[in-house]
Amino acid sequence: MIQLALNQNSYKDLKLLDFLKYSKHFMGVELNFKKIKKSISGVKVNLNEILEFLEIYNLKLVSIFQLEDFSLSSDKLYKSVILNSFNHMLNYSYKLESDLIITQPSFLTIPSENSSDSIEIPKRRIINRTIKRLKDLSKIAYNQDINIGFEFLSLPNSSIATLEEAKEVLKPLESQENVGYIIDTFTLAKSGADINDLREIKDFIFLIQLGDLLYDPNSKSEDLISIEDSNRVFPGRGNYDFTSFFELLQKIRYDKPYSIELSKNQSSENLYTNFFKIFKEVN
Repeated sequence: MIQLALNQNSYKDLKLLDFLKYSKHFMGVELNFKKIKKSISGVKVNLNEILEFLEIYNLKLVSIFQLEDFSLSSDKLYKSVILNSFNHMLNYSYKLESDLIITQPSFLTIPSENSSDSIEIPKRRIINRTIKRLKDLSKIAYNQDINIGFEFLSLPNSSIATLEEAKEVLKPLESQENVGYIIDTFTLAKSGADINDLREIKDFIFLIQLGDLLYDPNSKSEDLISIEDSNRVFPGRGNYDFTSFFELLQKIRYDKPYSIELSKNQSSENLYTNFFKIFKEVN
């Protein structure tokens, strides 16, 4: 049986402890850093209570997500804000017994209320800057046995928008034992990535997030990229070829966790049962 977790984004309206209770059929969960921080900012919930709920429902905290805008932010913002958030994530990871923090690349936009114009930055500079920042984060996390997962984003103005670009970032960091890939099938489908490219990085994948999307097979690549996360649907209910995807993962002997990440759902739906109804051959 595969290790199947549930991402908190799938039920954004549920309070954190209610989400943990709902996830009891899964082996684990992914929790949103900002929601953890918000939940413990009051007097009703603390980290010990969250850990207690995880233990009651036999859930592993698979990841805490996500550290945003770390790669191209200014040095001042990186040192004063980004690293502060990262240290909070490390603290939560330690106390909630998680070993994975997810990072996402910066967007190429001008930080202005009235503009979202792209910034012209040479791709090599983007790659080098992202490598440098990831290496810095990995060194900090290494002492606490925390892994850093990097998730490329196939969105307009994403600084790292394809699997090929992500490989350019992570290839030089393969010697860093705690840096690897977060693979999202929703993003793979949007970017048009060849799943066979996963063979090359199979030893460096920390987590696979499962989401599907509906689209016209004749859509242009720029149309797919513009599809927002709010259009994520349950795995197997969209156009993505999950049969070939799971066959490949069996061939490369992927044995790390999977996580279902959706955009919106009814809490009455049993996602765990539905997954194995659709994917009877997955084991």
